Amino acid sequence: MSSLRYDVKRIYKELLYLGRDYPLGYAYFRPRLHKAFMSQKGLQGEEEIKTGIARAEHVKKEIEALYFLKKYRAMRERYGACPSAEVEVERQREIEAMAGR
Repeated sequence: MSSLRYDVKRIYKELLYLGRDYPLGYAYFRPRLHKAFMSQKGLQGEEEIKTGIARAEHVKKEIEALYFLKKYRAMRERYGACPSAEVEVERQREIEAMAGR
């Protein structure tokens, strides 16, 4: 049981750390995270607790995906979209045609 307590505290701390960069702010994220964990405090069985930990891990992955998407969109906005393969092939043909002159 002590191991499960450690796992719950670990995932809670990891989610708090991820919440620092949450789009709506840490002040929005922290109370909701605390409320979500407190709503599950009555879980008794080991399997129920493991299921809750798995759900928290899934939420963690979703938040990380949100951050990666946010970062990707910012980079794409700054540097523009990557040219498609067809455009690259056409450019290569133009270069070869110029070299053949």
